[in-house]
Amino acid sequence: MDIDISFAEAVLRRGAGLLEAEAGEAGSDPFAVLARLLAAAAATDAPLVVLSEGGSHPALFDEANRRAGEPLTARLAGLAATRQSERAAMYEFDGTGPLTGNRIVAALLRPEDRPDLLHVYIAVGRLRGGEAQITVPPALLRFDAAALGQTLGLLGDAVSRSANAATAALAHAAAIMPMEGHEEGGMPAALLDLYWHALTLASMRADGGQDRGLATMTPEGSA
Repeated sequence: MDIDISFAEAVLRRGAGLLEAEAGEAGSDPFAVLARLLAAAAATDAPLVVLSEGGSHPALFDEANRRAGEPLTARLAGLAATRQSERAAMYEFDGTGPLTGNRIVAALLRPEDRPDLLHVYIAVGRLRGGEAQITVPPALLRFDAAALGQTLGLLGDAVSRSANAATAALAHAAAIMPMEGHEEGGMPAALLDLYWHALTLASMRADGGQDRGLATMTPEGSA
């Protein structure tokens, strides 16, 4: 078992190596494309904040796991409040259910100077000999928290009463886009849940995690 390097660090190392190589070396491998993108964000828009489950802020992940068990109708308001002050942030945690045994990296990047507009990337894999090995090809979810908030305002109480209305509101604010080299097709439910979990983590940092001071937490590391 690799314990001297985190999965997130292995992803960034892979990307740093690709930055130093020829521009086209990443090719159409979606993981290589993602690793290079994250390394570029760290190099040009540093710091890239890294927060890890099992690190110095367990309350963030504990509370996110609790909220993940709530109905979607109860979680929408929190997702609509998602904001990120940094250009990029990474969350690393253990997979559960069908993804048990995998390590998850959720990377949230702001493509514009809007804290409420995020691109979410999920990398699922393991460490082998200090190298990150991907077990599920990554894809991109574009999430517009402001659009979700506007939709919730229009729908009113219907969202809290109807799971269909809640799902429709979320679909209006989010779109999953295959990355280069990624076959377009159905998204496994376990993987789709990871996107909402990543946004829950980000929204908790934005609102302070129910007055627990999580919004001002010191990250475990940065790149």
